[in-house]
Amino acid sequence: MKKELISNWLTTTAATIFFILMLINSFLVLTKTAIFPSDYQEALYYEKDNTILNILFLIMFSIVILFLAKYIKNKISIERFVLIIMIYAFLASMLFAILRRDFVQFDPFNVIDQASNFLRNNYSGLDKGNNYLYIYSHQITTVFLFQIIFSLFGKATFILYIVQSLAISAIIYMLYKIVDIIIADIEVKYITVILSALSFPLIFYVAFIYGTLPGMFLVLLAIYNFIQYTKLKHWYLLVIVIFSLNIAILFIGNNIIYFLSLLAVVIIMLIKKFDYKLVLFIFGMLTIMYTSPQLIKSYYEIESGKVISPGVNKITWIAMGMQEGDREAGWWNKFNYDIMTEEDYNEEKVVEISKQSIKQRLTVFKENPEYALDFYQRKYENQFLDPTFQSLVITAPTKDVETGTILLNIKNTLVEEIYYGTTNKILFFIMKINQIFVYIFTTIFAIKAIRQKNPLLLIIPIAFIGGTLFHMIWEAKSRYIFPYFIFLIPFAAHGLVLTKSYIQNYVESYYKRIERGEKDE
Repeated sequence: MKKELISNWLTTTAATIFFILMLINSFLVLTKTAIFPSDYQEALYYEKDNTILNILFLIMFSIVILFLAKYIKNKISIERFVLIIMIYAFLASMLFAILRRDFVQFDPFNVIDQASNFLRNNYSGLDKGNNYLYIYSHQITTVFLFQIIFSLFGKATFILYIVQSLAISAIIYMLYKIVDIIIADIEVKYITVILSALSFPLIFYVAFIYGTLPGMFLVLLAIYNFIQYTKLKHWYLLVIVIFSLNIAILFIGNNIIYFLSLLAVVIIMLIKKFDYKLVLFIFGMLTIMYTSPQLIKSYYEIESGKVISPGVNKITWIAMGMQEGDREAGWWNKFNYDIMTEEDYNEEKVVEISKQSIKQRLTVFKENPEYALDFYQRKYENQFLDPTFQSLVITAPTKDVETGTILLNIKNTLVEEIYYGTTNKILFFIMKINQIFVYIFTTIFAIKAIRQKNPLLLIIPIAFIGGTLFHMIWEAKSRYIFPYFIFLIPFAAHGLVLTKSYIQNYVESYYKRIERGEKDE
């Protein structure tokens, strides 16, 4: 009995924290919007919203979603509907990828470049100096996975667009499957698929060739199989979780947050009832999570004959996360890159400078509490209030468009419409309302999670809490929040159905009271 009380208390506490975060986000998103300028420079500004108007748009959007779900449910089975939306997502993603075939930039450029070089046995990127993998050596696991893809399918960047598009379709499918296994409400399933189809940042991210989308699919696959294990108790499901989640972490290191979320849920479950398979799962996960990056580094050291640099120290990211910059509070501002090059890659000096920077910022925050509050408010808002989640700013055109043929002119027109024209305004409006919808109705779901005390409902919410805390300490950008937001879609769908049911029950009971009153008279 005592164990169950502790387990329930932990579950309730996690659900309550999640509810508070969703409540804050709901209030903020109704009152303001974080917007990038029309030239897509990474310099956010904030626009105050008409809250009443946002609420009216939310109501209309919700009614449309409910009618759409009801209509489609009467016309087509959920399995066929999911397949149609997956095909739509793949084709839309591929079309956008074709439109946006441009210079690859940012981290994706460096990852692809190094993977291509390694295929040619060119390991100069590992040399000491101003080399990407010498400074950011943690990216070598992503390079390794990209090198495997290139080895299997060829070095054409277009192969990566296909992988990205397939990942988008797979993400939509896994969101549906997770609803199927933990909520099992047919209306919630339809609404989840509809909302996934309307999540345009998911489509736009196809042009950001990185590990984000494949990692998201693998995380959802891990979560689904973990939930399946709790029902079926087949050990091989945990093996799938271990490998899919570890590959997701190799793609994007931040995905370790989902393991920590699973770990928290496993601990809650073990407190209530011991399961040796779950204990073995934790040890297996930790073992592979530690050894796989080491094996990859060892492989490259043998192949290249070079020692892999430890890279920039993690404390530099914490220091940078406390700094202002020419973009926004806590954003990447070249701090760790600059001090690495300025100090000739001396780790001791880099760590010391970072510690001094942290101490200096703590002193500033202590002496200016109002500024500290403003800084962290801006750091929070710039992550959670951008409806695009940087999906347009990180894929914006980087070179002058070519003209001449009819096809090129059509392509240019479409690109201009998506990024600058009337279509852009319509898409932005839909993304904004969808963002409001997800935050508010996920808040409604969180109330149910508090009452139900089911730890399986909290795998993604705990990850959301962990991700929020991590990026308030670490580097901050809305693109890092994007996966957490997409994973909230099933809960928002459930929240809408719960709200609809509550309103229906209230109206029915109201009319019954009226009828009873009339009969009494």
